[in-house]
Amino acid sequence: MKHSLLHPLSSSRLDTLFRLVANYGCAPRFIPRLSCVGLMCLLRQPSIWYENLRYGRRFREQAIEPDPVFIIGHWRSGTTHLQNLMSQDTQFGRVTLLQAAMPNDFLSLSGPLLNKLQSVLPETRLMDRVPVTGDAPWEEEMALASVGPLSFYHVSFFPDHIEDIFREAVLLNDGDPEIAAEWRRQYLTFLRKLQFAQPGQRLLLKNPANTARIGELLQMFPRARFIHIHRDPYKVFASTVHLYMKAQQAWGLQTPDRERLVRHVLHSYQALMNTYFAERSALEPGQLVEVSFRELQEAPLDTLGKIYRTIGLEGFALARPEFERYIESQRHYRKNKLELSDQESQSVRRDWRNSFDQLGYAV
Repeated sequence: MKHSLLHPLSSSRLDTLFRLVANYGCAPRFIPRLSCVGLMCLLRQPSIWYENLRYGRRFREQAIEPDPVFIIGHWRSGTTHLQNLMSQDTQFGRVTLLQAAMPNDFLSLSGPLLNKLQSVLPETRLMDRVPVTGDAPWEEEMALASVGPLSFYHVSFFPDHIEDIFREAVLLNDGDPEIAAEWRRQYLTFLRKLQFAQPGQRLLLKNPANTARIGELLQMFPRARFIHIHRDPYKVFASTVHLYMKAQQAWGLQTPDRERLVRHVLHSYQALMNTYFAERSALEPGQLVEVSFRELQEAPLDTLGKIYRTIGLEGFALARPEFERYIESQRHYRKNKLELSDQESQSVRRDWRNSFDQLGYAV
């Protein structure tokens, strides 16, 4: 039961869970896992109904202002570190793990339930040593997994359909109008709810999947700001495959296949980055800043100053003591050490050559 409570689908509406399983299926050996998740969903429905009755009209009318700041970049490129660092600036509203894990009823949840959630959380994330707490900054893509059919997180549950899910949920079927409209609807509903819970605060949102959605985001938020963080592609590849395997082993309703994952990561990285390279030209000066994970590690305060100046954010000097405190707290953090085979290194060099060139990395 503890495992099902922690499953990202355990707070879904029942119709969402049914729709996903009907679309993608469940391998027989994982029926017990699905049953536990379904039971948790069933138990959550009264809370979800109550929240809609009490708050539904109010948060659906909530304006999102000012336009958000979006942290983007391929998975395992340093987006979490940057989000955690910038979240020390109290001018920003943010998604917490509690809100991302329980998007359908977090407005109704009380302090004691947050404490209960904390008691069952693991100490660190699945794929690295980043600490996990209920109020830690998180990404809204996890929330989308429980509110509709379009979320990158679904690749962790249905690995047999990883290519289809990525194409639809991340690339929005190359801008298919119906899919894009459905994604905007579910995304805006969650963001309005988030803003309702944090009135007057500018939302700071971290979501790697948004790297390929700049065009859609600009339709909703024409004055949004974007921070793109990138990292050595070899390290991104090794860490991304590791992430997929850990998530699919923990949450999957189908059996993971590492060879399929490798093929998918090789293809999806370049698809995501090519979309980003094409869409960033739509941004006006002062809307985008690009930084590397390496410069953020080596000169974090200078890099933050560059970010604030380039996209016109105020408050850097005021928040600087909090930035310094957080940087000091992370001084002894140790990253995973992951290795690539010679064949994998050759594939990355061959398939990701455009990104090496665009981002300035040596092949």
